Amino acid sequence: MGHRYFYFDSAIRGKDCDDLVEQYKDQDFEEAKINDSEDAPLKIRKSKVIWINARSLIARTVFSYVQEANQRNFGLNLSGDNELVQLTKYDIGDQYNWHIDNIQKSPREPLRALSASVQLSKPEDYTGGALQLFNGTIDPEVLPIQNQGSIIVFRSLEWHRVTELTKGVRYSLVFWAGGC
Repeated sequence: MGHRYFYFDSAIRGKDCDDLVEQYKDQDFEEAKINDSEDAPLKIRKSKVIWINARSLIARTVFSYVQEANQRNFGLNLSGDNELVQLTKYDIGDQYNWHIDNIQKSPREPLRALSASVQLSKPEDYTGGALQLFNGTIDPEVLPIQNQGSIIVFRSLEWHRVTELTKGVRYSLVFWAGGC
């Protein structure tokens, strides 16, 4: 096994990130939930999401990066049966406290094995909203996912969070790959 995460700097072109945000930003985002529960407690999760088909071009592109990260770093058996992709919008005051992603949405679906986050916003467009992994110390690990279009892939059982956004708007794309 390699490092806790695998990172691709500026993997998706900035223009493609901007175009994706532009395509969806005026659609009806829904309040984010936790594991399909009715309401997420705001102290745990506050953001808005919209769902993108797992067969869309952007989803297939991200999955190719997840497969590469898996091959180079994790060595898991991925199923290829992927969930909808989550486009997340963080406004001022939004955040997602410590959590893990390795859930199984139904007995017929594979357990989430790898999680990926794509940075769609430019770093100068917002303050706060940092993706962090818990590393067992008081200070969470600083991740190199700052540049627009960057992708980070990590095991879905890793504790992680998005800190409170204090300025601007942040968009990210979240992808889960099932397997073991």
